[in-house]
Amino acid sequence: MAMAKSAGNEFADHLEGSDNRVALSGGYLYIYRGERLLHIASIPSPNLLAEYSADSTVENVDSFTDEEGNAYTIVIHSMKTGVMWSLDQHPVNLEVIKELHYAVRLNDD
Repeated sequence: MAMAKSAGNEFADHLEGSDNRVALSGGYLYIYRGERLLHIASIPSPNLLAEYSADSTVENVDSFTDEEGNAYTIVIHSMKTGVMWSLDQHPVNLEVIKELHYAVRLNDD
């Protein structure tokens, strides 16, 4: 189950999130706008041989455009403690942002 981070911003859960499961074999982050699937981004496997948790982070950056021409960039961090993501580039239209939500599917499931 993916959880949204609280950043004191009512739109934070539409722009970033996390899942406390470790993506041992990687996985996929499904990005939706309402009922429509916008994009599927790859979740990398963390560096499980890292001595420290901070050194286990592997990043994936993925850019895509929706059918209306809105540009997005998602940054995904996979680590020994789970998966985190943030939508670094997104439309400024608040109605579009409110419709964004995510689903995590790990290859281990």
